[in-house]
Amino acid sequence: MFVPLVVVLAVALSYARGGRLSRLAEAPLHRPWLLFLGVGLQVGVDVLAAREVLGDASTLGWVGLLISQLLVIGFLVSNWQLPGTALVGIGLLLNAVVMAANGAMPVDPAAIRALGLDGPTVPLGKHTLLTGSTRLPWLADIYPLPPLRSIISVGDVVLAAGLVPITHALMTHRPPAERRGRGRPSGASRPS
Repeated sequence: MFVPLVVVLAVALSYARGGRLSRLAEAPLHRPWLLFLGVGLQVGVDVLAAREVLGDASTLGWVGLLISQLLVIGFLVSNWQLPGTALVGIGLLLNAVVMAANGAMPVDPAAIRALGLDGPTVPLGKHTLLTGSTRLPWLADIYPLPPLRSIISVGDVVLAAGLVPITHALMTHRPPAERRGRGRPSGASRPS
């Protein structure tokens, strides 16, 4: 819930500063299929976890998430020229590191209780409970956001910080001809 909310806020801020969603289609993106495939795989893992097809910290969930992260990082590397790309990449890397170290994203039971949920349970498949043996616990999902009923990590915060400038750059993109004033309608006279 946190990352989609950040995207909505980034779109609203960009729109207020003159950006338009229609400019997304003209933005110079390289290998966008990597992004769509990575996000699609992430959604697939979420759906399987919600339907309890995946067990706690399952290998299938872990591999799916890792591949999903790598695909999105591939997209980011291909589009390195966009502002904020480094922050999104670092956020994803921080999340991938803690997931790789623990086989899933650890979630702090205290953060679960802070949301008012009964018992320390986590969505199966891509999460596991944070325990005393959790590696890199400071990178885990440990920050509760009660209004959103979400728990986020440091990686999520860094990723979100990068989404704002990327969104703005894409929504305010103008083709080079338009930026140089060559986007005149045909037949328009040029100044002498």
